[in-house]
Amino acid sequence: LPMTLPLAAISYEWYKVLHILAVLALFLALGGSAASKLHDSGGPRKLLGITHGLALLVIGAAGFGLLARLGMSHSQPWPIWVYLKIVIWLLLAVSIVPLRKSKALAGLFWLILPALGAAAAYLAIFKVPD
Repeated sequence: LPMTLPLAAISYEWYKVLHILAVLALFLALGGSAASKLHDSGGPRKLLGITHGLALLVIGAAGFGLLARLGMSHSQPWPIWVYLKIVIWLLLAVSIVPLRKSKALAGLFWLILPALGAAAAYLAIFKVPD
């Protein structure tokens, strides 16, 4: 019997997670392609570092803005999913250090980084665990 995925059974939220995972993978591939091309010309390190830092800043600011739009303030306890997203954000923030230090980790990070992005999207979309 052929195995088929009942597409009608996939929820709207799961489609959003899959969509965001694909966007993350697309930009991973584009970033890797750009970095490899820039490497030939003498040094993407500074450009990648600036992009990494600015992206982290915007992600943090927009994330806390979204929390405010959801009615969550700093004076009340946050749900667990918010703390988990902050942990993921911190992991993504420090991930640039081992990537710069070890070629051996690049392949592993190639898989782990989009998975962390998908986990963050899942937590934000489904707001679990709550």
